[in-house]
Amino acid sequence: MKIGIKKLHENEWLVHIGCAAVKMDQFSVALLNITLEHLLALEQGQSHSALKSYIKLGLRIKDLKGVECQKLLRALDNKDLLTLMLIANDSELNGIVIKNSGGILAKQFQADLKTAEQPSEGHAMSAIRRIVEKTFEMEALGQIEFVSSDTKYI
Repeated sequence: MKIGIKKLHENEWLVHIGCAAVKMDQFSVALLNITLEHLLALEQGQSHSALKSYIKLGLRIKDLKGVECQKLLRALDNKDLLTLMLIANDSELNGIVIKNSGGILAKQFQADLKTAEQPSEGHAMSAIRRIVEKTFEMEALGQIEFVSSDTKYI
């Protein structure tokens, strides 16, 4: 079966699977990518963690500039953020979240990172999924923008 993806508009993609064609938003395409990675790994006899794929999407927070990162952090649940920080165990992410969250909340995050227990995989998966959904939603609405070396303005 052949699969193809074509970008139609800013947040609209045309996905061809076999002889079917479906229009999807960017978040749905990211979820499809996780599913396809999982199926490919299983087909090759390897293991694949969907949680790691969600963490990878959650780590996109590191690509945001200061003001846009602050907008996103204000829109996210602090418990979900703490869960991502604990599970990802990424010092760069922790630094960015603490730097952009404000004084009192930053101190709370620092204390929680030292004392909080690792969440269960199911809890972590749902918390990180909410973060990823909100990130894609805000990006689709133009409230935040991920700028990479490939980004060009005309």
